[in-house]
Amino acid sequence: MRTRTAITAVLLALAATTAACSSSSDKPDLAACKAAMEEQDKYGNKSEQDKRPDACDGVDTKTMDQYNQEIFDDQTTK
Repeated sequence: MRTRTAITAVLLALAATTAACSSSSDKPDLAACKAAMEEQDKYGNKSEQDKRPDACDGVDTKTMDQYNQEIFDDQTTK
């Protein structure tokens, strides 16, 4: 009976650890994405500006469009 309880506890602990590790890496770093877009827009040529930065992998199109608009607005208000 104790062995069964110990095995169950170990399996639950492993499952919790695995779930915690995988869920945090699934979310994109939005701040890094926006910073990469700003950097690309500031220093890149036109062909590079049309490419999606590597830091933006996993970021949805709506968020990318919002960042593009914010970057454009920042440039036009300066």
